[in-house]
Parts: sequence; structure tokens; C-alpha cells
Amino acid sequence: MHKPKVFLDSSVLIAALLSSRGGSFHILTQMRDGFSFHVSEYVFAEVGEVLKTKFAAEPHLQKNLFLLLGLANVSTTPNPSKLEVRRAVKLISKNDAPILASALEHCDYLLTLDKEFLKQSILADANKRGLSILTPGSFIQQLL
Repeated sequence: MHKPKVFLDSSVLIAALLSSRGGSFHILTQMRDGFSFHVSEYVFAEVGEVLKTKFAAEPHLQKNLFLLLGLANVSTTPNPSKLEVRRAVKLISKNDAPILASALEHCDYLLTLDKEFLKQSILADANKRGLSILTPGSFIQQLL
């Protein structure tokens, strides 16, 4: 049976690490059997950088990240090609373009807490290309 592929933005992973009560944590721990979760090398590096800079006083979060990724069976996809990133830059900021490009290339859903991804123009373009962009809360509500 085909499991829908869900691309996780770094904001979702950080939120899951910081709260075991939120939608991000719930999706990764309670909904993991119904979905295939993915991050790119870019997202993985971005999360590592955030943990190192903003949460340097909490080194346990790095260990918890690896536990969470293992528990949710998150796969790492290669970064998108430069061409795909250039196409995505037409829609979204340069920093978020690799995330959008990866999600468009590999997945059915992109989960994010970043408001830039939720602009109507980005949502419409992604939807035309078969990608649904949702917050974790909206993703949970849509599936109920």
C-alpha cells in the first residue's frame, strides 16, 4: 500500500523537539505508520544549525532529534538540483527555495510552521503541481 509522502520543514522538527503536546510531535509519533516522512540534507543541516545557535544551552535536543527521526522513520532525500531551486526562487525566498523544491520533487505534502510557505500564490502553485502545503494542525484536522 502506498503511504503518502510528507516532507517536514525544519520548523516542524524544532517544534516537535520543544513540545511533546503539539501537533508536530503528534504527527511524528502517533501518525508515523500511515505516512512516509522525509527531510532533505538541507533541512537536516538547517535544524542542526538552529540547535547549535539558538539552543546551545540544551545539548539534549540534538540527541532527542536523532531519537525522534528514528522513531518516526524519517528518510533523508538528496538536495534538489540547482535548476529546481532556481525555479522555486521565483515563488519563495532564497532560503526556503531548497525546501519547496525538495517537497515538490519528492512528496505529496509539505508540513511547515513558516508563514511564507502559506501565502496564497505559493499554495496555489504547489497544489497545481500535486503538493499540499499545510501546518501540522491543519494536516491533523484534514485527516480527521
